[in-house]
Amino acid sequence: MTALLKSLPNAAEYLEAEREADFKSEYYQGHIYPLYGGDPVRGTSGATVDHNRIAGNLLREIGTQLKSRPCEAFGSDMKVRVDPDDCFFYPDISGLCGPMDFHDGKKDVYLNPAFIIEVLSDSTESFDRRKKFLSYRKIASLREYILVSQKSETVEIFRKEGELWNSEVVHEGALILDSVSCGIPFDEIYRNVSFDEGPRCQNGYHSTFTPRIALKPGSFWPDPWRR
Repeated sequence: MTALLKSLPNAAEYLEAEREADFKSEYYQGHIYPLYGGDPVRGTSGATVDHNRIAGNLLREIGTQLKSRPCEAFGSDMKVRVDPDDCFFYPDISGLCGPMDFHDGKKDVYLNPAFIIEVLSDSTESFDRRKKFLSYRKIASLREYILVSQKSETVEIFRKEGELWNSEVVHEGALILDSVSCGIPFDEIYRNVSFDEGPRCQNGYHSTFTPRIALKPGSFWPDPWRR
């Protein structure tokens, strides 16, 4: 994120404008960041087909497993507000079990997700991994934050245990969402997704490499592929 497109005085004005807008934008630290359509901040021109496939696969599989329980999963049209920071984001997927705590009567923004999933892209990875994660961690209800690669079969799982966020990198098997008691096999996450290079190996690491690290409050998660 190298430039700011537009600044508004407060979150209420952002939300009023967002509800009338023709495209989606997120609100972070007093600034608006458009998500699609030639964004000069992130350099994006829209999500790739594999991004959409992965997000769609995840939402379908999670929704199927939750349908007989008082739990729900939502796609990228549902906004999440980080109350302490007064930020508004559109996670690729989010969900919870139990009643939703809405921002207001419009019911298009909620405050209490149990899990959030972001599908990584070149233009948003740094923001998703750092600033957005630091903000999301202030949501009291959040128990899991998931980063899903579209370049290889790689899923990074962050789980809150006490005051720490414990992390794991997984390349095979299934993504387990403890917060809503469901698991999504990698074959379903990456259904119809192809890779230019081997899907289970990146930068020399074998698929069974699963580093773990405990993050203290306010710390960043390092990129597991950088030494």
